[in-house]
Amino acid sequence: MASTSLVPSILVSYCSPSPQFRDSGNLKGSCRRICVSSRRGSRVHAESTIQEKELRRCSQFLERSSSFSKDTTLSSNEWKSVPDIWRSSVEKYGDRVAVVDTYHEPPSTFTYKQLEQEILDFVEGLRVVGVKADEKIALFADNSCRWLVADQGIMATGAVNVVRGSRSSVEELLQIYRHSDSVALVVDNPEFYNRIAETFSKKAPLRFVILLWGDKSSLVTSGRKTPVYCYNDIKNLGHEGRARFGAGSNDAGKYKYESIHPDDIATIMYTSGTTGNPKGVMLTHQNLLHQIRNLSEFVPAKAGERFLSMLPSWHAYERACEYFIFTCGVEQKYTSIRFLKDD
Repeated sequence: MASTSLVPSILVSYCSPSPQFRDSGNLKGSCRRICVSSRRGSRVHAESTIQEKELRRCSQFLERSSSFSKDTTLSSNEWKSVPDIWRSSVEKYGDRVAVVDTYHEPPSTFTYKQLEQEILDFVEGLRVVGVKADEKIALFADNSCRWLVADQGIMATGAVNVVRGSRSSVEELLQIYRHSDSVALVVDNPEFYNRIAETFSKKAPLRFVILLWGDKSSLVTSGRKTPVYCYNDIKNLGHEGRARFGAGSNDAGKYKYESIHPDDIATIMYTSGTTGNPKGVMLTHQNLLHQIRNLSEFVPAKAGERFLSMLPSWHAYERACEYFIFTCGVEQKYTSIRFLKDD
């Protein structure tokens, strides 16, 4: 009777990381798997695989707040990006009211702690739908608390927001979108998107659209395949993603995080276009932070005071002032000429 000998084999894995390249968007490491058999005359088989970690850019203090002691107070000189300001503000003014927005539906009021969480959810939601660092995202909307969340959310992914109000002509908005190489669109409401959708769907690459206010049921969608998300869709996707990371999901191991650099572009603001096509002005995080740090010499602001936001948030002066007052613990209320007297 013949006997059969079972000879065990050994599987050995060896991994070595390779350098991280910022521009590639990936962190790669090579792994070599070697199968060794003890049978005489057998061959050694080796195969190489590549493991990749997606590189994400992030706000150093906003998204890494859990790594700091509760007793740690950040200095403004430590800020590297505009969204870093929220960690300092939450430490100082967490339970104070930050924004009041009564003229949108639903009316909204957020403390500094609540606003920070709203921004964090929106940041992660943007990543879930595919936003990458350095990409341009057009933000065509008017003053509101959700404009602020979208603005800071886009910046905190390392992407660049391209801002304009909703009253500009379709032709001007299209020119801005295409000139800036934007890949997706965040808009005020369904009515505004319905006005521009036909032109944009034919003449501009649209990865997705986000509605800050209103319901998708009001959209005219015939013949259009661009994904449309409402504000809460993005926020909920982000909240679920953050919850998975917190629960120790394997998803967290897929990413390598890198801090936004002060010289990275934060936003592109376009001129009025009165002398021709609007011109894009690129502002870095450092540029905006310089204004935030120095406006105290010209704009007195104390914690608990109320400021009214009426100038367009996408204007340079209004925008810098908004960021600045949020570092002072001020309550900002969104208003308009129509409601200014009552407010």
